[in-house]
Amino acid sequence: MKPHLHFMGIGGVGMSGLARHYHSEGYLVSGCDIVDSSEVRALRELGIQVTLGHSPEHLTGVQRLISSMAVAADNPEVVAAKASGLDTIKRIELLAELVASRLSIGVTGTHGKSTTTGMIASLLIAAGEDPSVLLGAHLKALANSGGNIRYGRGARLICEVDESDPGFAQLRCDLAVITSLEDDHIAGGYQERRNYHASLAELEAATQRFAEQAATVLISADWPTLTPLLAGHHRAFSYGLAEGADYRATDLVLTPNGSSFTLITPSRQSVTVQLSVPGRHNVQNATAALAVTDLVGLDPRPLLGSLRGFTGVGRRWQRHGSVRQALVIDDYAHHPTEVGVTLEAARHTGRRVRAVLQPHRWVRTALHWSALADAVSQADEIIVLDIYGAGEVAIPGISSELIVKRLQAAGKAAAYFDLAGAQRYLSESLQAGDLVITLGAGDVWKVAAGIVAQAGGDDGSA
Repeated sequence: MKPHLHFMGIGGVGMSGLARHYHSEGYLVSGCDIVDSSEVRALRELGIQVTLGHSPEHLTGVQRLISSMAVAADNPEVVAAKASGLDTIKRIELLAELVASRLSIGVTGTHGKSTTTGMIASLLIAAGEDPSVLLGAHLKALANSGGNIRYGRGARLICEVDESDPGFAQLRCDLAVITSLEDDHIAGGYQERRNYHASLAELEAATQRFAEQAATVLISADWPTLTPLLAGHHRAFSYGLAEGADYRATDLVLTPNGSSFTLITPSRQSVTVQLSVPGRHNVQNATAALAVTDLVGLDPRPLLGSLRGFTGVGRRWQRHGSVRQALVIDDYAHHPTEVGVTLEAARHTGRRVRAVLQPHRWVRTALHWSALADAVSQADEIIVLDIYGAGEVAIPGISSELIVKRLQAAGKAAAYFDLAGAQRYLSESLQAGDLVITLGAGDVWKVAAGIVAQAGGDDGSA
């Protein structure tokens, strides 16, 4: 009989995906979380018992406890489990076991992980494979299985690997994809957190170990910081827009609603690609996905329709609707680089871009507030909300006001609003030809959803 697995922090997107996977494999799965979220309710509908709060009482009958990165080692439930000799592991350790048991494709990097993973999954499913998929976001094509998971009977596993967890370096993938590497999830001397690396050098070293342990590694040639990862690796490839990439995207044409480009493979095969998601960054993501398809021995050409039909993952250029010929979009972008490329795509629509920025986490804002202001300055109008702390302790002297003042000093139309005020202001001032885009990893999406809901829903005018 398979053991009873108990997931602490089961409502998180990474934890819920693993819980769903093992539930599909026939394990008895239970969990707990401090928030009664939509994710928790969806798990209950599957028959998974989820309790609110943490307590040693949850451990009755449990053979293995899996805790998320957010759960502290001194949590009473964890302490009781260890004291009783219960097998207690972290989420990343369970993922490492699963990766080792399958033909695994692991996608990591500062930016583009979720979309690239979703594109790879779409291509391999279209090829007739039956892969298992673990995503850090929701994909429409996986809605019937929870959105962030696909349980397949095939040998292959496609998984998003969160580099914010320092333990990701222990994963041994058959094919490791590294999309980018930048200073995110860095403590920066402000405060030690369980999901922060002490320094960029530490993150680089962890990424190096992740690459070295893979049978094959595929990196973005558009990020020079990744080039050293190829040195000495017996089977390494690169992709991107840069000259010299093994899988290179050329003849790029960006449109308001997507793009087209030509992919040149190492064998000099030329493939014409069309995308329905906008932005140069999505060309890079698609190039990675097509490279993976080729590297696992599949011909990408018959599968291009699945990429053309790919409309993105949740909270990545997510269309909430149109109101009076204005378009309302939400995006998860929260790092300056992500904000910049997302707004570059927004500018290609030819609309007046009205951005609502919600800075995410105190440490990230402290380290990047000036770069964040510069990135969001591409918008015609900027509304800045309060920092979404995500459980972090506030840092004195750090606030959204720093971003607003920098923008105003540069002559930009920028102002501070609370969430409700931003929705109200935009609903009242919306004009035909506007593009409202909410940016951030917190609950800024409520502004986009609220604007459309207040207008009575998507009127189809844009």
